[in-house]
Amino acid sequence: MTSLTDTHSITANWLAAFARAISDGDAQRVAATFLPEGWLRDVLTFVWDTRSLRGREAIQRYLTESNHLSQAQIFNIALETDPFYTPRESFAPTGDRVGVETGFKYETRYAICRGYAHLRQVEDGTWQAITVGMIALDLKAHPEPMNVALDWEASGRTWDVLEAERKAKIETDPHVLIIGAGQCGLSTAARFRQMDIPTLVIEKNARIGDNWKKRYKSLALHTPDFYSPMLYQPFPSDWPEYAPRDKLASWFESYAVNQHLTIWTKSTLAAQPQYDESEGVWHVSIDRDGKNVTLRPKHIVLATGVLGAPRVPDLPDQTSFAGTVLHAAQFVEPAPFAGKRVIVVGAGNSSIDICQDLATGGAASVTMVQRSQTCVVSRSSVKGDMRHNWLPGEPVAVGDFKFSAQPLGFFKEMAQSMPEVLWAREKELHDKLRKGGLNLYLGPEGEGQFLMVFERGGGYWMDKGGADLIASGQIKIKQGSSPKSFATDGLIFSDGSKLPADVVIFATGYELLRDVQKHTFGEGVIDRTSETWGLDEESEINGCFRPSGHPALWYAIGDFFNCRFMSKQLAILIKAAELGLYNPEQDQRKVTVDAPRAKM
Repeated sequence: MTSLTDTHSITANWLAAFARAISDGDAQRVAATFLPEGWLRDVLTFVWDTRSLRGREAIQRYLTESNHLSQAQIFNIALETDPFYTPRESFAPTGDRVGVETGFKYETRYAICRGYAHLRQVEDGTWQAITVGMIALDLKAHPEPMNVALDWEASGRTWDVLEAERKAKIETDPHVLIIGAGQCGLSTAARFRQMDIPTLVIEKNARIGDNWKKRYKSLALHTPDFYSPMLYQPFPSDWPEYAPRDKLASWFESYAVNQHLTIWTKSTLAAQPQYDESEGVWHVSIDRDGKNVTLRPKHIVLATGVLGAPRVPDLPDQTSFAGTVLHAAQFVEPAPFAGKRVIVVGAGNSSIDICQDLATGGAASVTMVQRSQTCVVSRSSVKGDMRHNWLPGEPVAVGDFKFSAQPLGFFKEMAQSMPEVLWAREKELHDKLRKGGLNLYLGPEGEGQFLMVFERGGGYWMDKGGADLIASGQIKIKQGSSPKSFATDGLIFSDGSKLPADVVIFATGYELLRDVQKHTFGEGVIDRTSETWGLDEESEINGCFRPSGHPALWYAIGDFFNCRFMSKQLAILIKAAELGLYNPEQDQRKVTVDAPRAKM
């Protein structure tokens, strides 16, 4: 077997074969540079979308259909010289050395791009790709500038005058309307400003960050600080590892100021937006703090989160219950429930957070109702997994790129291939949970908690001390049975048992976002769009930061990584449409290179 000491020659030889096959337009030879089970992830290189293909046959077929390979016109393929992307040894999440990896540069007729490949050695000593990501970074006709505010002094006017003028134009005639000022709305707006896409954000709350401040007081991020910065704006060096609710809310508010975003708070849609197909514009009526404003944006981006309205089971005899009933979304703090018997229905992240709050906050008793199974991992395990891509000393953008270059389907296969490892690393945690009666699993398909985030958005939790309270009996578990009806003093379950309670909290999830948006936009509009969140047949995230099916309606949904990295894909799609390179209705590529900068 070949030594891994010369990673440069290994990657250079593989890339030369890959480049020759692409240059010759030979899809079969391109596919042959992959392992039989290898993956290709395409982000706006061959088509105006994000696609993942597994296996040589699927890769060859994809490159061949509609002449994708020849139409892309890929050239100038070369190893990356940026030290963060140069050839290096590759390691599995277990720490085992498994091969080599490298970044490479290339161009298409319309874009500047970067790829990233993970290679494995086969029995004959040659090297083939297990994953290759090919990602468009910038449109040649409209690259993202390094700093759009850099030369403000050249105008001869003060900053406040320039900003007031710029915002007034946007408020009168935005090219894009973003609904929602959470992390995705804010990051996407910041990306669009940098890309010279005039954007107005509307937010229903009185202050930016209220979407966090209105949730329960003990809420904190479950993802560590190195994974969770906002786009363009790193956290201070003394930022807590897991940001608490109020600190993050204040950060959002300051972010909007520092990124020069144009935002209307206390603003909602006053009527159902109407899309004019012939003009390609929306007719939108906005209630801005009691004042009606009419706008005509070309695009609307929905950044209202993955979740819709709270879902509460409709159980018989609730009116006979003498206690308090609420959804997890209404829970703020444990103080009102001190000395009371509380049942929390559900066994996900919100449920364990609330149970933990109640158990340490003076409730007489706390019972979690687990109706089926839950995937539970330690917060330290999640941190360790993230550190595999977001390395110490590397900019967060490097981790974003390297993670994005690997298909989620590949991560799923890796997780499914090592259940013993996943179980073993959580043994101490799981022993505590099983002692309390919790039913554990690794996900519906053994994919683990990480993939469940994208597939389901629920059915798991990341533990930060709840397991100790379950093991000690401070949080009791009612497992395998669902509430059937209320009694005057508690809940009756499907197994015939009854639990006494003064308070019932339903941590039972939320309605689907698209169902809620049908009331806002009408079924005719939303039915044109794809599902949102969850994974499609290629293990790509449905609908988010990619074509939705409607030419002027987009979904910006996800966590900090999603909105940091994928907001660029959405900006490229909107710019490409304005430049005439991309037709959202037909998904056809124009090959005009020298298109003028879009005027918006």
